[in-house]
Amino acid sequence: MIIGVLLALVLLLTACGGVAGDSWAGISSDENLIYVSYGRRVVAINPASGATKWEYPDEDDRDANFYAIPVMDAGTLYIGDYKGNLHAVDLETGKKKWLYEPDKEELLGPISLTPGDRVISGVAVDSNKVFFGLGSRNVVAVSRENAEEVWTFKTDHGVWGTPLYIPANAENGHDHAVLYVVSLDHNLYAIDPETGKEIWRVDLGGAAPGNMVYDEARNWVYVGTFVSELLAIDLGSHRIVDRYATEDWVWGSPALEDDILYFGDLAGHLYAVRITGEGFEQEWKQTVAEDAIRGTPLLTEDLVVVGSRDKRVYAVLKSDGSDKWNRATKGEVLTEMVFVPANEADEEVSDLVVVGTSEREELVIALKSDSGDVDWRYSDKD
Repeated sequence: MIIGVLLALVLLLTACGGVAGDSWAGISSDENLIYVSYGRRVVAINPASGATKWEYPDEDDRDANFYAIPVMDAGTLYIGDYKGNLHAVDLETGKKKWLYEPDKEELLGPISLTPGDRVISGVAVDSNKVFFGLGSRNVVAVSRENAEEVWTFKTDHGVWGTPLYIPANAENGHDHAVLYVVSLDHNLYAIDPETGKEIWRVDLGGAAPGNMVYDEARNWVYVGTFVSELLAIDLGSHRIVDRYATEDWVWGSPALEDDILYFGDLAGHLYAVRITGEGFEQEWKQTVAEDAIRGTPLLTEDLVVVGSRDKRVYAVLKSDGSDKWNRATKGEVLTEMVFVPANEADEEVSDLVVVGTSEREELVIALKSDSGDVDWRYSDKD
């Protein structure tokens, strides 16, 4: 009877931590390779051909489920999983360097009173620590050397966006390094990266699920919220400088170029908003997709490229948002895209837009940026 009650309690606590559903491909890149996280693997892919260089982890060690976007720094790839673990992987070989596993209060054998958690976002790093948020609540800092936990900062709700680490810069009023985090609890937090102590916070007025974009020239950050707004926050004065109202929730972070922010909302609208001394000024707004635009727009020389839940990729002109091309995909496009410039020595090779989807048969698709034509595809082999 007691064992039965304990098992029921464990199941309830586990459910509160959430369970993995369908996955989608998270993509990032460096100058050599594209890194794709999906399901139970992370894959390094040749950007020109789509050929696989390595897969992590080994087939007989695949008990993680990856949702987060891989982040690379100093020869190491960092990625969290759907158990609250953080993996450090050698970029050259794809072999594990270390694994951070959160402490759990054991109840009976493999049964734990500690509910599972999720790492949905990417990580931020300084010279000796890695910072990441958890899907239910809190931010964790671990040692880059040995994965030991350094501190945990408590939030009242989940942290789905990647933390923003800004090193000391006296010219921008940063006399010491600061870690910035937005949460679904409506707050933007400024945290001491050494101690994990709160420095200040700003109430954003709504849940912020995406990444912040840092404007170094102004010392501002921009972030979207679930109350259909894009916000500009001055990090020096700790106040909201301006709000831009959107037609629907803003999940993905904006792309910043030449004082213009490009971003989408969950109703399929795409916006170009100029940053001025008086605040936000709309350049244009277009209804681009039939469903949510959730990832950050990708910018080329003259195009804004976005993916949507309607299983299409759209390219519009930066000048006015008018359609250039669009291409159907087999799965939903929910996350970031990667731009791969052409080899200047080969005139027949085009710039590529590399897109991750939710469909295993077309997990990654590389499109020619000028036309949207397919260059190569990568399929999940499991």
